Amino acid sequence: MKIGFLHGKENDMTLQMGNQLRDCLSPHEVLLWPEGETPPCEDLDVLLVSGAVTSVQLESQPKLGLIQTTSTGYETVDLAAANRLGIWVSYAPSDLTGNATSVAEFAVLLLLGASRQLGRVIDSDGRGTAAPRLHSALNGKTVCIVGLGSIGLQVAERLRAFGMLLLATDEHPEHAPAGVTAFAADKLLVAVADADFIIICVRASAENQNLISAAVIAGMKRGAVIVNVARGMLVDEDALCAALESGHIAAVGLDVVRHEPLEAANRLLTFPQALITPHMAALTDIMISGTAGFISRVIAEYEASVRFPSLLNSPDHPRKTLTQCPT
Repeated sequence: MKIGFLHGKENDMTLQMGNQLRDCLSPHEVLLWPEGETPPCEDLDVLLVSGAVTSVQLESQPKLGLIQTTSTGYETVDLAAANRLGIWVSYAPSDLTGNATSVAEFAVLLLLGASRQLGRVIDSDGRGTAAPRLHSALNGKTVCIVGLGSIGLQVAERLRAFGMLLLATDEHPEHAPAGVTAFAADKLLVAVADADFIIICVRASAENQNLISAAVIAGMKRGAVIVNVARGMLVDEDALCAALESGHIAAVGLDVVRHEPLEAANRLLTFPQALITPHMAALTDIMISGTAGFISRVIAEYEASVRFPSLLNSPDHPRKTLTQCPT
């Protein structure tokens, strides 16, 4: 089969992912397709996607039968167009690829860095103006984890070791692990009211844009710290900037922003208490190898015309028929 890999700007991650995919999918032809360039051919059977894929790109591939994301996120895939064209869409569950482990580790890094205002310290130290400052420890504090999916659960497990009181919001609060006080997703304002730290781990969708709204930020206690390892679209950045300026929010640790890559004009960069990284939380060796291995298993099942659990849709008239998995 011909398999395309549609990816953003070429960097270390895309190069390593491309090499791993070629190794794992060696029986097939894997063709790189940098975003913004013309497709490598017009007869792809499968498209692997890191980032956005549009209806125009899909319509250029009349043989395409499957889109497989290389991440757990799929909000940038045009599912309506895929359904209309008879293309299956599958995602890469973070608990099966090493993504959740990698992001959970990074969430702790951002939480520690933001709570100790590491960005401000490094900057002032580099200018020779560093001075000791009183920072907030994690022990004995309350953290609210927004979203108890694979990443949120792993974040909770890691923060137990810091002696934190664990709160969370989730669509299914009844499934929260022992020691985590969980609220229904629509009780976000209640959940964050007493939290010293808020970590955003929830999956992004068209329905929860600006989930962390001006009202939610205003409902947080003064001096709270926000960490986001999910998606930038979940946070009202204007409201966040206003809260940082007023001191209502003491600091933030952000691996994601609304418009990526981060623009030099982004107002968040003007705040020394903002620790911002370039959407790198998942980029580890275990994620690269785990994702390539997962995709190779999906491709094998797809080639065998078997349905697999990571499918997101069921087109009425699929270009390739998939049979139900045996029970």
